[in-house]
Amino acid sequence: MGNVMCEQTQDCHVWLGPLITKVSSMLGKGFQEVRYEVSVPTDSFFISNLFFVNVVSNTSPDDDDEAKKSAKYTNIVVKKMPAETLQEVVGSRQQFHNEVLFYQKYAQYYDRAPRCIYATEEPLSLDSVIVLENVATERGYSVCKWKYDTPLEYTLAALREIARFHATAYATKRTREKEFFDFVNAIEEVRNQETSFSQMLNGTATRSLDFLRRQGHDKEFCDKLEARMANTYEDLVLKFFEIEEPLATLCHGDFTINNTLFKKESDELKVILVDFALIRYGSPILDLSMFLCMHCARDLDKVMLDNVLRVYHDSLIQCLKENDIDVGDYSYEALYEDYKKRGLFGFFITTFFLAMQMGKFDEEMEDFAKTDQTEWPALARQIGGEEVDEILANMLLKLEEFGCLDYIL
Repeated sequence: MGNVMCEQTQDCHVWLGPLITKVSSMLGKGFQEVRYEVSVPTDSFFISNLFFVNVVSNTSPDDDDEAKKSAKYTNIVVKKMPAETLQEVVGSRQQFHNEVLFYQKYAQYYDRAPRCIYATEEPLSLDSVIVLENVATERGYSVCKWKYDTPLEYTLAALREIARFHATAYATKRTREKEFFDFVNAIEEVRNQETSFSQMLNGTATRSLDFLRRQGHDKEFCDKLEARMANTYEDLVLKFFEIEEPLATLCHGDFTINNTLFKKESDELKVILVDFALIRYGSPILDLSMFLCMHCARDLDKVMLDNVLRVYHDSLIQCLKENDIDVGDYSYEALYEDYKKRGLFGFFITTFFLAMQMGKFDEEMEDFAKTDQTEWPALARQIGGEEVDEILANMLLKLEEFGCLDYIL
């Protein structure tokens, strides 16, 4: 049976009950007969329909207290395809395909991912589902309470783990080339011109320039940059996505604080990555710039950026050496130059997502999805007002100092 713990779970039992019956045999001994309780997370933003399920081995009313105390339990996460409106808007069908693909074809190489218990893809229906261990309850990881202005300790821990993720891909590419590229070639593009992604980028990329103009900043600079950002997705982001060897690696694709869980263990901050729906093959800078621009926006100056990139690079080299991979192709200088070339990627994402991270957006995603998509960029430019405008403008100027505008101006 299911114990409803939240109004949002009212409709899930029609499909969740049979699913739990199906996967219970995969949970280990003692789970042949089970009951479950279900709740939904409320502390982060999710595209998928996400459910936390506590599965308990069944006991009968006649069992004594000792038997009931010895009942086994486990906690799992169930991800299900969202409503059709979101499928079209954010490419959730492709996202589900990619995450199922990750767990079926690649997670064996990156053994630090959550354990996948069950995954199935049903492209023509809403029945695609992924069942994972709940690493929060099973392993003690938790979300970071800082969604922006993230403390340096957490930033560095996250960068060390994404370095391990990237290094695993470099190693797999070298040692299992065919399997790796078969997997890469099966990844479906999510952030394409047919989704809201390109419209939002094109519509919000110049938000910071409006603020700079109001502050009397150099007009020639603003005019020149605005012209280059007129078609940000087509003219800039697609170039950021271009594959350049040997630095190309498997990127998480949505490397944000929401998808990075932490726990303290022996005075060390450990990290586990979750949600691999936006994986792509490309520059590691796509991941690095997203996290740093989104969560360190006020602190991201030239000195800080150089320091955190060195921490990432040190971890990357250590992991490559552990896998007996020649590190000659992965110099810090090459990484630094690639950040100058593609570091604006994270900035562009931040122009429309930072306000949401800061809690300035209180609409439901599905209600937002029902709004005419042509209106989204104009709405997004206004969320957070002058406060977000100023953060974005200052970050843009700091990225200019680092050299991130050298390739576009």
